[in-house]
Amino acid sequence: MGSLGYRHTPEAKEKIAASSKGRIHSPEMRAKMSAIAKNRSPETRARLSAALKGRIMSAEARAKMSVAASRKTGSLNNRWGGGKKHHALGYVLISSPNHPYCSIDGYVLEHRLVMESHLGRILLPTEVVHHINGIKDDNRIENLMRFDSNTDHLLWHQEQKRKR
Repeated sequence: MGSLGYRHTPEAKEKIAASSKGRIHSPEMRAKMSAIAKNRSPETRARLSAALKGRIMSAEARAKMSVAASRKTGSLNNRWGGGKKHHALGYVLISSPNHPYCSIDGYVLEHRLVMESHLGRILLPTEVVHHINGIKDDNRIENLMRFDSNTDHLLWHQEQKRKR
């Protein structure tokens, strides 16, 4: 069935397909199309699924893609930056997926790693590492201070304001 319940001739179907190739649909149109797809009967879904099986991607192609994807991690990935990236706020992040407090993507703030190396232990999540000169990517140990809590860190900043 075509739109509005009419059947289209094969020529008309070709014209419709040709006219809509590469078209970018508006969010409203995508929502309508999604609603139509959700309202399909189980029989229609089964027929569509059977018709498309094997045509989209063969099992061999899926296996090849799976192997290729598994190789594209870490240094094998085209976008690998050496395990180092910059945070939007100016901090440097280092890949350390085995760190107990790493982010979900396996990165830890470099200044925390430098302080941990200096202290010889893992920092607690409550501990704060402060950049003395305010430059967030200057992670030399002589530029870093450790505070037991954010409260201590804020009190230190208030003390510095009073001294000015």
